[in-house]
Amino acid sequence: MKDGLSRGSETAPTIFIGKWTVEIIYMLKARPYRHGELRRRLGNISQRMLTRTLRNLESTGLISRRVTRSRSIAVEYSLTSLGRNFIIPLSSICRWAARHNRELSAVIPLRIDQQGCNPGPSGEA
Repeated sequence: MKDGLSRGSETAPTIFIGKWTVEIIYMLKARPYRHGELRRRLGNISQRMLTRTLRNLESTGLISRRVTRSRSIAVEYSLTSLGRNFIIPLSSICRWAARHNRELSAVIPLRIDQQGCNPGPSGEA
């Protein structure tokens, strides 16, 4: 029988797929966003990559997708309860990465702060 850490080590990689995951989660922490708003705020992300990342986050249960119909169809994304609970461990990982930025930069081509690990000015999520 596997302990909690072993089970978690199998599940965690499916959450962290893609470099945009963390940034999207932090954005949705503040409020729900429509698809177009996310794309504009993220800037350098392709339509395909944004859609793929949002689908992955939705399939893991961290975000929800809501379709509303007014004059036109609008799709809005927000954190689920599970996603809001994920902010605390995610912030810890981001703080750890920021503290070890120099060592990690030597082996990871992109700097940690370019990966969206930005818990905010106080360093808290």
